[in-house]
Amino acid sequence: MFRFPPLTPFVKKLLIALFGAWIAQILLQNWLGVPVFEALALHTAGLGVHTLWQIGTHVFAAPTGPQYVFSMLITLLFLWWMLAPFEQRFGQKRTIQLCVIAALSSATLGILVGLFLAKPQPLFGAQAILLGSIAAFAWSYRGQGRMSFFGVIDMKPVHIIYLVLALSTLMFITSGNGVSFAADLGAIGGGMGFIEWLRRPPTRRRRRKRKKKKGSLDVIAGGRTDEPRWLN
Repeated sequence: MFRFPPLTPFVKKLLIALFGAWIAQILLQNWLGVPVFEALALHTAGLGVHTLWQIGTHVFAAPTGPQYVFSMLITLLFLWWMLAPFEQRFGQKRTIQLCVIAALSSATLGILVGLFLAKPQPLFGAQAILLGSIAAFAWSYRGQGRMSFFGVIDMKPVHIIYLVLALSTLMFITSGNGVSFAADLGAIGGGMGFIEWLRRPPTRRRRRKRKKKKGSLDVIAGGRTDEPRWLN
């Protein structure tokens, strides 16, 4: 039976920040005429001073039309579903790092493609964090059994990455937005790369430090085998 994971501290703050920023943009843009969205979204057609803050603020930028309400709610729900178990497993610090890396890798690849295409296609929304968290969560469980997608579809964890890649490709085919497609690939690659970075072997320097430590207790690498997998 499908159920959502417990709402972890950082994910709770992130969801509140994203939803609060969206409501603020609705009030400022729709009711006061302040062009907040244009200031927060990342404009990839050309670099400038605005790029410095838009790399960080574009994940909080969201269209204020009524057609975006359902999309916004779905994004928040999926962030809760995928990022909360990641925070449970790796902790708040690693979760914050994942969000930053996903946003930066998405923005970087989007800017490169935007400069190449020379088209005014802005990047906005928390899709970078969402795709990065999906890729990171699924990649961290690769080769460790199967998961149930919404309690209905049984699949390997890595198949979830294939699914989001297929959806991003389908959106690119229907929209022709190369900047958005590149940003999606950057976010997915950033999430997978972050997991590989976490799994890197310790350096020689760290090994030497461990040898120098005195004590009668040894740390044995391992982990719980009953970690909750909130996809089922």
